[in-house]
Amino acid sequence: MCGIAGFSISRGDHRNVNCRQLAKHLLLSIQERGEDATGAAWSETDGDDKSVMFAKLDIPADEFVGSLNDLMPRYTRTAILHTRWATKGDPEELGNNHPIVVGDIVGIHNGVITNDDYLFAVEKWGRIAEVDSEAIFQLIEHSKDPVSRLHRLEGRAAIAWLDTKEPDTLHLARLDGSPLYIGATEHGSLVFASTHPLLEEAVKAAKVKLVTVTEVKPFTYLKVQAGR
Repeated sequence: MCGIAGFSISRGDHRNVNCRQLAKHLLLSIQERGEDATGAAWSETDGDDKSVMFAKLDIPADEFVGSLNDLMPRYTRTAILHTRWATKGDPEELGNNHPIVVGDIVGIHNGVITNDDYLFAVEKWGRIAEVDSEAIFQLIEHSKDPVSRLHRLEGRAAIAWLDTKEPDTLHLARLDGSPLYIGATEHGSLVFASTHPLLEEAVKAAKVKLVTVTEVKPFTYLKVQAGR
């Protein structure tokens, strides 16, 4: 069990939502789902240039969130967040922790992939670390149409990722067995977390109001830009 969360902020909310505070409260809310490591990735704009930045440490979220003041811009538009309950792969090896970076893909995962060793053997990908989640992002990185190949994964998965080629776009996918909920604000932002109660807890603490909350159905993919 791990925790995932994040957001895609609409133009209407860009100056209304303190995204750094929202990220902190989302991480604190999902800490109960994993304390072995914590990580975050977000889009960042410098003039006309956009990029994806990330940070991760083998510490619980309540120790990690202080670093966001120095790392994450107050008005970042897109972010993914992770708290890890380690299964396969030692959290002291940071390559096993999330976000996992494979080429242009920066991703997070809750669940267990049971055929990762098989996929690495068949596809002959170079393995970066030991964690089973890496197979997801290797598959996405090496696919022209990754969504059409996610069915090759066996196990449980709720997934979120960013692509450095389109930093402001949030990708979400759910296979089966791992929960995923999305909420919408009045001005069209999207916020997500592993469970409904944890999502509600985080947005309340961050003073963000959701008008709807929906469970993402199994075998669903969402591409989100500016909350839509």
